[in-house]
Amino acid sequence: MKYGYLRVSTKEQNEARQIAELLKYVDNHNIFIDKSSGRNFERPNYKILKEKIIPGDEIYFKELDRLGRNKKEMLSELEYFKNRNVIIRILDIPTTLMDFTNFGELQKSIMDMVNTILIEVLSTQAESELKKIKQRQTEGIALAKENGKYSNCGRKKINLREDKNFIFLYNQYKENKINKVDFAKMMNCSRVTLYKKIREYEKST
Repeated sequence: MKYGYLRVSTKEQNEARQIAELLKYVDNHNIFIDKSSGRNFERPNYKILKEKIIPGDEIYFKELDRLGRNKKEMLSELEYFKNRNVIIRILDIPTTLMDFTNFGELQKSIMDMVNTILIEVLSTQAESELKKIKQRQTEGIALAKENGKYSNCGRKKINLREDKNFIFLYNQYKENKINKVDFAKMMNCSRVTLYKKIREYEKST
């Protein structure tokens, strides 16, 4: 059986792009989707997928970092699948899409080594990018605190286009310097209220 897996964070808007690519290889009903960060593997649909697989199955990912961004855990998950004879296909690593059925043992060993090296490099890059994102968030929070950029969502309704504090934090958020959780904390409101304000602001601009 062929399965597809994709992961998007709540801020990403590329779910449709990933699905379109996976549909070239996998039936729609066999695609599993999680809306979660890549920091760990505590994801509901990923766990369901792991329970369904049997030896000989194939799992397709659009990109390696859709599996995760923690290098040690990513390699551990890949080893888990390998030990269960589950084939991993990663669309941005073309050599993982090759059929080794008619290859000799030497050729298989060489290609396996190539894939291992590519995965090692890309998993390092994925983890490095996560660290950069976290650093930008930390710097964004520090900058917001330094500038006293705190608001209160419970205040009387004001024009968000004139709210300098909101605009400052919104720009920090759009530049990935803070995430929605940090944004809500600095606005002293719930994430639900923040989402409404973001939509309201984006409609007005």
